[in-house]
Amino acid sequence: EILFSLSSLPPAVAGPESYTMQITTSGTTITGTDAPGLFHGFMSFIGLLDVTNSDRMTLKEMTVYDKPRFGYRGHQVDVARNFRSKDAIMKTIDAMALWKLNVLHLALTNDEGWRLEIPGLEELTSVGSKRCFDPNENTCLLTQLGSGPDAEEEQYYTREDYIEILKYAGERNVKILPEFNMPAHARAAVISMEARAKKGDDSYRLTDPEDETFMLTIQFYDRTSIINPCLDSSVRFVEKLVREVKQMHDEAGIPLDSYHFGGDEAKNILLGAGYASYSDELKQQPFSKSPSCQAKLDADSSFDIENIANYWAITVNKILAENEIKEMVAWEDGLRGTTKEQYETESVAVDFWETLYWGGINGLADMSDDGLDIIMANPDYLYFDFPYEVDPTERGYYWAARFNSVHKVFTFAPENLAQNAETSLDRDGNEMSVTTPSIPKPTIRGMQGQTWSETIRTDAQYYEMAFPRVLAVAERAWHRASWELDWTPGKVFNATTGLVPKDELASDYNGFVSALGCREAFKLEKLGITYRVPPPGASIDSSGILTANSEMPCTDIMFSIDEGDTWIKYSNPVGVGVGKVVFMRSTSSNGVLKSRVVIIDEECNDCGEKEDTQMSNGGNINRDPTIPTTGNGGTSTDVQNPGYSFGTNCGKSLFRTRYFGYLFLFGSWLSHLL
Repeated sequence: EILFSLSSLPPAVAGPESYTMQITTSGTTITGTDAPGLFHGFMSFIGLLDVTNSDRMTLKEMTVYDKPRFGYRGHQVDVARNFRSKDAIMKTIDAMALWKLNVLHLALTNDEGWRLEIPGLEELTSVGSKRCFDPNENTCLLTQLGSGPDAEEEQYYTREDYIEILKYAGERNVKILPEFNMPAHARAAVISMEARAKKGDDSYRLTDPEDETFMLTIQFYDRTSIINPCLDSSVRFVEKLVREVKQMHDEAGIPLDSYHFGGDEAKNILLGAGYASYSDELKQQPFSKSPSCQAKLDADSSFDIENIANYWAITVNKILAENEIKEMVAWEDGLRGTTKEQYETESVAVDFWETLYWGGINGLADMSDDGLDIIMANPDYLYFDFPYEVDPTERGYYWAARFNSVHKVFTFAPENLAQNAETSLDRDGNEMSVTTPSIPKPTIRGMQGQTWSETIRTDAQYYEMAFPRVLAVAERAWHRASWELDWTPGKVFNATTGLVPKDELASDYNGFVSALGCREAFKLEKLGITYRVPPPGASIDSSGILTANSEMPCTDIMFSIDEGDTWIKYSNPVGVGVGKVVFMRSTSSNGVLKSRVVIIDEECNDCGEKEDTQMSNGGNINRDPTIPTTGNGGTSTDVQNPGYSFGTNCGKSLFRTRYFGYLFLFGSWLSHLL
């Protein structure tokens, strides 16, 4: 028997989304401060059950006290650059609820696509959601991102799709945060409204046809990728957009409380460093030659053409406030230079996406002074369109980090940014030295992982890039680890400071990755999420003995001595013969998912998965006994008995509390309990 109760909780655990769970011989009682707390408590109870065991299970008596570290625990999915199916979004929501993430930041628009039907603005999807070879872009956007010349399929969510997604997420304690990026990264919208204007209706036009400004955006588009903020029709477009999206939320019974403005990279990159070869006459401020903006400059002396993003943010924020939307969220550079007092919504939050090694901690200090809520979204730790490891066959960009492994995401300290200089390297593999600014600790509202999709074409590729890194974000967002140090003004961190308790960190990661490989991966499989299986690491000694391990315990390591024609399961060091070349790969426990193949020989004594050498668990042969190896012959006791033991728990690791499968039969009722 399971009883649910809404009640106040002890001070140590009291707060939004918190709960207690008591399991005794007479039954289980879950007490929450609110409906989300009860939901999390039930998820924790289900998580105690063995997903691989369909027989009767016996649970130990225990008392759990639990509450989240952050109120904002997010995951961003870019569906604009390359589209994600509705099914992929639904599975993502299931996984988020499973691991207690509560905000799905849905990036619905960008230069390369518009992905939501807006009644009355049909061109946004009839033109902006498809790509083909139409030089005038009257019927589609030009082909890009590898889509080919004839990819004319319209790829977007209908109004009904979006309402269904909202309801589905609401039943699982996940809030949808829709992003309509502007003024920059808006080429799909601008071109779509130009197609409309060519048919005779310029009431929602987003670019000044007489503008002769020469500019180049960060992704090498011209001025048609930035909404002209000086046009009345641009304001009219946003007013229409906000009304229609709000109406969808109202119809779903899910209020539009938060709206993501975007706001990033509204600039002419020729004005920055690195473009000396361009003549000065081409280095123009955005819209500096727009007659509409010149008229606004003449009429309003406060209008600052050099801060277009700030001006447009304040303009859009006013529209949001007029529509009773409580919060505006933006990428931090779009609001940099403004303060909370300039906005009319109750709350203003920023996704902080500066890199640590490029001075990001100073940017964090500046944003803290501006009074805006801060959500950590650092690309050098939390971008999932970067490779898992340093290998040319790995998918992803590397402009901010050469790799973002599960280990690197897990060890990210969101509330003490300088600490990360001791536990990681910069993009080029160099050590960092970072000094904590002499200001009070910034208030961090939350954190989220980002899955941008320029290099992610399919749903399967998305699953592989996002999972299991999403689980590491969920861990850090729910629980502050013992090895995370307090923000201390003036404190210096680098590779040699030795301030971070590495033994505690290694032990914590050992438990995490053991639970991930031996328990949580099964749940991903049941959700139909084809997560990444890391390749093994291995070496062959001079006597021909092959030794191997895997980053993820409980995966099977396979090897082949005939170039992949036949595969043998690895369990212990094995003789393969002197001078042999061995193919190796890992497979999921059900044998369905496979890693890429790595090739091992005697000359390669450090082959397979590569990691940060400072704090590596990697796929290389482990020299540190605190780092887990696989369950097939490995030495880690956590592999044989994965996970953490229960007991009195307040704010402990989320991997102690999980669920699977049928929990959502309960979710709809619970979410409407109040």
